[in-house]
Amino acid sequence: MWPEVEAVRSENRRELKLTGASVSERIVKNGGSLDDAVYQLSALNLLDVNDTPLDRISPRIDSLTHLQSLLLYRNKIAQLPATIGQLGELKVLDLSGNRLTEVPGEFGKLRSLTTLNLSFNQLKKLDLSALDRLSVCNLSGNELAEVPQFHIGEVHHLTEVNLEKNSIVALPEELTRQQILRVLNVGDNKIEQVPKYIAKCAKLKEFNLKGNPLKDKRLLKLVDQCRSKQVLDYVEKNGYQPPKQTPKENPTTVSNGQQMVPPPNGAPEKEQKEAQLKIIVRKATASAPKVTFTQEARSARPHIVLCIVRSFPIANLKKFLQLQNTLHDTECNRRQLATIATHDLAKVKGALRYHAAPPAEIEITALGSAAQGKVTAEQYYADLCHQAELLRKEKKRNTYSGVHKYITLLTARERFAYLSDEEKVISLPPLTNCDETKVSATTTDLLLEVTSSVGHGPCVRVMNVLLERMLLMDVEVVSGGVAAATEQPPAAGERKKKSKAIAKEAAERVATVRYDRAVTLTVEQVQLYDHEGKPHSVFPGKGDLCGDEAKRIVVEMA
Repeated sequence: MWPEVEAVRSENRRELKLTGASVSERIVKNGGSLDDAVYQLSALNLLDVNDTPLDRISPRIDSLTHLQSLLLYRNKIAQLPATIGQLGELKVLDLSGNRLTEVPGEFGKLRSLTTLNLSFNQLKKLDLSALDRLSVCNLSGNELAEVPQFHIGEVHHLTEVNLEKNSIVALPEELTRQQILRVLNVGDNKIEQVPKYIAKCAKLKEFNLKGNPLKDKRLLKLVDQCRSKQVLDYVEKNGYQPPKQTPKENPTTVSNGQQMVPPPNGAPEKEQKEAQLKIIVRKATASAPKVTFTQEARSARPHIVLCIVRSFPIANLKKFLQLQNTLHDTECNRRQLATIATHDLAKVKGALRYHAAPPAEIEITALGSAAQGKVTAEQYYADLCHQAELLRKEKKRNTYSGVHKYITLLTARERFAYLSDEEKVISLPPLTNCDETKVSATTTDLLLEVTSSVGHGPCVRVMNVLLERMLLMDVEVVSGGVAAATEQPPAAGERKKKSKAIAKEAAERVATVRYDRAVTLTVEQVQLYDHEGKPHSVFPGKGDLCGDEAKRIVVEMA
């Protein structure tokens, strides 16, 4: 058994990373394969094998039933076993820089997958329509002649698509049905004409067309010199108009495929002028803290979004904290995709700085450790590891619980990312906030923070969910389509009886959803600046926050 595998097995770890010259040498001696003992580590959450001559994955990969992150980039893998489709909990898959020409049909069974990287392989065709939770997809550097099929449904997750350096000749209209698509990179392809309908992607903020043989010379110049907004504005007015299709459409069907219910007795349909629940986005104010994003942070944990929520009374502190814990385990994939932090804005002093440094140089008063006072991040992390092992042995468990289950996310990291104000470190993602800025029952203005080492898309998606849950936190649904979100699920024996009635009422619920009261959440933008003091990004920008027609939640830019 390889020493790394033995260490994971004997210490009941949940992560295995294999890289370097000695690993490569062992893989070559093993015929291009991993040690068979790897596939006996059924409790693994993360398997990372990179920059090796690995050229095959055993069909026994399906025994790693708890795997959530599979990172096999820059190897020599030419084929995937069909059994990869059995990894039902897999959320992050990175197979970039291999030799794949196709993926098995069973690939579509990876229904939990949110982040997929198949860049720099030799793929010619791909169907991803079954991956209904996919959010970030990188297919750059392949041999694709057309845009792959993505999932189209009532719930939308796809935010980032990278198709750079392929052989794509056209942009299909199906892309406009990705209602929250924010980034579309089709640079260095073979696109000659850009259709007008691409401007219907309402949330699209980054649209890269550089390196394509565009026939429209004016558009070619705009692509090279202007921002995405100017390019999309031009396409909307002057883009290619494909020949119109003439299939007869059902008058009761709208463009997103949802069935509309005609008004009863032929009565005219009432226009819903105002939603009961509203998120209002206001521009950054002079009193908001200035936030600097350093180069060191970019290399350690490169993605962060921040915003301020004003006048938000926390009626139930326990419920609010439980909300964050739930999102960490679900939307954040146990903090592997992203980490949430909430701060009492009144306790944040002066300007903020998002930075990274060796853990021995960072000091923090960890949440719940005011009596202990400041400790270095190095000491805090070491103490957590020690406590985790003691608790695991005491409880006779194979897994860690509480904050201890996140310690492996920083294993062997030379630098830790952190957020600090002018007096103290206020956040050490993905582990803890500081005690000084913790939220209390008297908090009214909050600073919300989401960070990620995976991508900007997961940060935005998690922040969207957090704000929506805050909006709904003290609201009860009295009728309509989101009742299922607050009602208790029916007992097993009742489910079959209710299924027909639920299906029959599904269309009506969009129009009849009602809440017990109206609520408005006021969100204020936070501007990030780079290390030179130049504007880096602002959140939430136009299109960052998404309303939900089915839940009657609207977002307005003030």
